[in-house]
Amino acid sequence: MIVDAQPLVLCLRNNKKRVQIEVRDEDENLVEASELDLQIQNMSEEVLAEDSFTSPPPGGTRIKNPSTGVYYFKWGDPSAAVNTPDQCETANLGRALFVWSVVGPAGTEEVQRVQTVENVSAPILDMVGSFRNQVDKTRKPIDIDPTTFCPLGYTDGWLLEYLRGGMQMINAYQPYPTWCTLETFPSCFLQTLYDAGMIVAINAQTLFAIDSDVEQWSDQGNAFVINHYPKLTAFNQALAQRLDKIIPQMKLHFVDSGSVKVESGPNFRINALVQMTPQGAIFRNVLMRG
Repeated sequence: MIVDAQPLVLCLRNNKKRVQIEVRDEDENLVEASELDLQIQNMSEEVLAEDSFTSPPPGGTRIKNPSTGVYYFKWGDPSAAVNTPDQCETANLGRALFVWSVVGPAGTEEVQRVQTVENVSAPILDMVGSFRNQVDKTRKPIDIDPTTFCPLGYTDGWLLEYLRGGMQMINAYQPYPTWCTLETFPSCFLQTLYDAGMIVAINAQTLFAIDSDVEQWSDQGNAFVINHYPKLTAFNQALAQRLDKIIPQMKLHFVDSGSVKVESGPNFRINALVQMTPQGAIFRNVLMRG
């Protein structure tokens, strides 16, 4: 049995989002689950909510089954008691872990799948859209069924992870200023963040190229080569060399110039007098400079 779920789901703050899974058999056919339970945790593993489709709680289950093998939980549902009258589930920025426990047809083994649901602000989704315009311009129809269009590209969740990785790269450079969240990153330097995020994204693509490139193939005189790895590596190296110079310069904008404070001690005047006197001078009942 296969439980198919998007690893990272983004939800706009103070809004609702369907968190969905699909249950399939070994032949990729959608099948109904004989048991389906859900536990929602925060990042400290504190349980925020529990629900069950097969054994609904007293107030009824919030898990819906719109079609065979498809189940979803509406995170931030305004009609749910927990979100009435104020939005509680999506009011704050942060992540929640959806732990699905699924048993397919009777007799199959239980499968657990963890989904991450992150509440994000509108400016961050705008940032993801701008980043997509630079890193993800290609749309390719790829599917087992040639009549079905499947857009192949980066999901919003992946792009957000790449931007976070870029921010962490920037934080690794000296001097000191660091940023822990994308919300606090200075908007006037977003292009530097996009370039750093692009390195993380292309590293992921480079790893895929290592596995999928065909360096040499021929069949009765027909030959072709698929070799993306060298081009991706060269582009990444060029980006890295550029950022090696730009990131420290960017950080210097947030560094103040140092200053020195000098205070005259109680012996300042006598020291100044001694320094100005010639060798052998005698200060009666005090000292003689040798």
